[in-house]
Amino acid sequence: MDLEAAGGVFTDPKAYADERRFHAATALLRRESPVHRVESAKYPPFWAITRYDDVMEISRDSELWHNAPRTAVQQDPAAEPPAVRTLVQMDAPDHLVYRHISADWFKPAGVRKLSGRIAELAKRYVDHMAELGDECDFFTDVAAHYPLYVILSLLGIPEQDFPRMLKLTQELFGAEDQDLARTASDNAAASALLDFFQYFQALIAERRKNPTDDLGSVIANATVNDGPIGELEVVGYYVLIATAGHDTTSAAISGGLHALLTNPEQWRRLSADPSLVPTAV
Repeated sequence: MDLEAAGGVFTDPKAYADERRFHAATALLRRESPVHRVESAKYPPFWAITRYDDVMEISRDSELWHNAPRTAVQQDPAAEPPAVRTLVQMDAPDHLVYRHISADWFKPAGVRKLSGRIAELAKRYVDHMAELGDECDFFTDVAAHYPLYVILSLLGIPEQDFPRMLKLTQELFGAEDQDLARTASDNAAASALLDFFQYFQALIAERRKNPTDDLGSVIANATVNDGPIGELEVVGYYVLIATAGHDTTSAAISGGLHALLTNPEQWRRLSADPSLVPTAV
């Protein structure tokens, strides 16, 4: 594999499902071209940063490195910006102002407030695995649900709406996946986002009329720059929390289990010494 082929993994969806190829490519880039310009026929050129220290330096320097306007690699750089702006698309000073709204909820003290609900949901899915017998599809049966339902509980979304949120999340992230997309059109992601918007509009109105003690209410009633937060910004906040945190965590849980199954000696070590669980997690 040469450097050009290594850089190509970032624009090839199939590469992300081929761990051996992906890790070989990124290892080569880290050794020989840690700041690598990727040229692709489908996308505008971009730089791939593969060393940890470099990634951290860029992440911490918001003066030099910006989130907007090109947050992700996209085929059409002239395309309209997203209708809903989230923290991912914000730079200073807006990013700090909006992040402050929810910051306390993701600190240890804030998470502890939800510990009972987290434990309740964890037990539910452990029991569910037991009911399934000798085997299950861990991602579909457990990992896709558990972290999302924790996040939705944090937002204060009614449990009867959890399946709808899961479906919308999968449709939004899987707009190009024929197994998940609601339609075969180019507007599949926009259609899912519109459904999110309509659902969250109703939630915003309810939380502003009848404030509660959940994060959804805190965001809906937040003050930004001496005025009430805008409805589009609230929707963006909700969508970001309901989708991004869940999607990454469900993948991490599944990846962690896969790592244990492919390294049985580590599984046996963890089973024999439960005190290692926090480190494993």
